Amino acid sequence: MKKIYLYMASVVAAWCCLACSEDAIEPNPLEPDYFLEPEGSSPVIAALQKEFHQKENIYLLFNDTLYRESIGTDGNGNPCYRYTTIDMTYGMTNNLIENQNIFEYDYLASDSEKESATAFVREKVLPSLGSALRPYSVLLVNRIDYYQDSYGDLALTNPAVYAGWQATAIAVEGVADMTEEEQNAYKMSLLKSMVANKITAADETLFEEFYSFSAPHYGTLYMNEAAEAFIAQYPTLYDIGLLSAYAYGWNGNMWICNLYQPKEDDLKDYTNALFDMQESEFRETYAQYPIVLKKYDILKKIVSDMGVIF
Repeated sequence: MKKIYLYMASVVAAWCCLACSEDAIEPNPLEPDYFLEPEGSSPVIAALQKEFHQKENIYLLFNDTLYRESIGTDGNGNPCYRYTTIDMTYGMTNNLIENQNIFEYDYLASDSEKESATAFVREKVLPSLGSALRPYSVLLVNRIDYYQDSYGDLALTNPAVYAGWQATAIAVEGVADMTEEEQNAYKMSLLKSMVANKITAADETLFEEFYSFSAPHYGTLYMNEAAEAFIAQYPTLYDIGLLSAYAYGWNGNMWICNLYQPKEDDLKDYTNALFDMQESEFRETYAQYPIVLKKYDILKKIVSDMGVIF
């Protein structure tokens, strides 16, 4: 299946000089709207893209190539084109990072696949996104291959979703064959990934109240008599508002309370709980632990303010 590669700047520059060229999209009201009428759409999909944008106010894409313009021929007489593409690194402020992130996509092939993917996003994902999370455009593909610089090498990951300034790419391979329950679970995993990115970028002061309940216990370690005394005061992790720890209790040889994990792990645990458990299940499970429920409510409010509609 055809793929469009976004190479590092030096490679792109050399390629442009020798053959054709590829530009990142720069919004310009004087030019045609290539997001609305991208290159290569069949009549059926072109109609779907226009209807989707009209109803959702979000552009619908299935390929990161928006426009192909003929710019003549090369020295051998071969046709040469300029490609206008979605740049997922657009807006990154660090040039080194921008030039060392590469995105490749395994595209949806048939119109029916594209229609099924669109229905999933429209019916499952978008109703849970408030205005703060609704993207400028969605790029629906089978798989996202993200190569990121790691100590001089390119490390491959396959994120289910990647939110850029120009588009949010979503991997939707197999959604048409999922059961209703599986689609709902996948939707929640997508939302969790979106929120995790916003949490990482958020000012830490936003979580001060959340952290305050368990702050005295982050990074602590008690052993033997000290651990036994601590557990006598706080019989479970949940009594101090934590959902996990490296160790808590009698391990067969000694009493130990190892709470040495960073506070960010506490936030991650509650974020997972928000999206991996039904709220009714969570409240029933931790009904006897008021600190846990309080922290859950605080984080849910923060996440709601970020744009998630529960």
